[in-house]
Amino acid sequence: MSEEEKSSDNQEFSAPSAAANISKDYDIIEDDAVLSNSPNYQSVAKTGQVIPVEKDQSSSQESIGKGSSAATDVVKQVEHPTTSGSSELNPFAKGFVPRVSESGDTPPPIPPHHADQADAFSGSRLQDPQVEGDLQQVEEQLLPRVNCPEKIIICLDLSSEVNRVPFISRDFTKYQPLDLIKRALNIFVKTKNTMNPLHEYALVLLHDSAVWMQDFTSDVDEFFNVLQDSTNETQDSDGFDLTSLFDQILEKVDLPFVEDMLVLPPPYIVRTIFIYGRSNCIPGFLDGRESQRQLSNSPYFFFDVFYVHEPPSDDNLCKEVYDVFLDLDSNNTSYIHEVGRNTTHLHNKMAMLLGHPLQRPIQMQASHSLNPPGPS
Repeated sequence: MSEEEKSSDNQEFSAPSAAANISKDYDIIEDDAVLSNSPNYQSVAKTGQVIPVEKDQSSSQESIGKGSSAATDVVKQVEHPTTSGSSELNPFAKGFVPRVSESGDTPPPIPPHHADQADAFSGSRLQDPQVEGDLQQVEEQLLPRVNCPEKIIICLDLSSEVNRVPFISRDFTKYQPLDLIKRALNIFVKTKNTMNPLHEYALVLLHDSAVWMQDFTSDVDEFFNVLQDSTNETQDSDGFDLTSLFDQILEKVDLPFVEDMLVLPPPYIVRTIFIYGRSNCIPGFLDGRESQRQLSNSPYFFFDVFYVHEPPSDDNLCKEVYDVFLDLDSNNTSYIHEVGRNTTHLHNKMAMLLGHPLQRPIQMQASHSLNPPGPS
């Protein structure tokens, strides 16, 4: 058996607890309740003045209201996806049902509009309900659970808004979010390369539109050099055009075709990891979403989201941004993670993306707990 065949037969695992130790390097406050939700947080973040923080604040994932009318007016001309019943899936809304089981015991209940997917698993596919305007019949494809090579497109947000509110250490030293995101990406890519050196990585930068910077390569050193050289500066952005992103992907990527897809594994799968860091800018489709629909119709295309946001408040649009990401997951195969200004969560949730899309369960049935199962 060749080395490539051996590599393809290996299973991939995610280990979020190992990545959590990275927080010690930065000595970042690990309790969102201590810092992110403190009434003093904004003044500390902006002025650097040391103000005693209160430790009895509620969790950072409380419900938030609508954003300012000015911010809403800016995006009215853009086609924004809509998600019915999103309150059950949106962590910023009341009635939220977690997409990830935190306890490791019983997975959370499936929301009513996802009830027909309760027995789905990785590789299951739902026909796009918006194609030709009619609701298509759910078609479940049971794909082989193999560790085939991944073509991973890493999309990194370079809007200046990403760095507007920094991470703050216990001694109130500020750290730019983009620097911590790139560090987590470094760990992610090196770990994936260790799991399977046949994985390839491409880089897309997000400004007002998507810019394809690095074509697919399995040379992680080359990838890191391009990542470091092209992400030193941010720039102001008025919005983000999702059409440009999916158009670029459709142009650059050849999706695999397998005749007997229930038996034969694909030569590779394509996964996009969309890292978005804006809390006041709702992404939208400026020129339609035909490319996104074409890509989503392939069982070998996956779109994961890593949303790094400011502490939720009535002054930002975290909930509305998250609703867009929910709408993009028409196949229920995406992993969508949101992270506030908490470095432990940043690295843990990045580690949760290590699992192979063909081998992982759907996110609502996933458990990342290391606790042993209880008595039967």
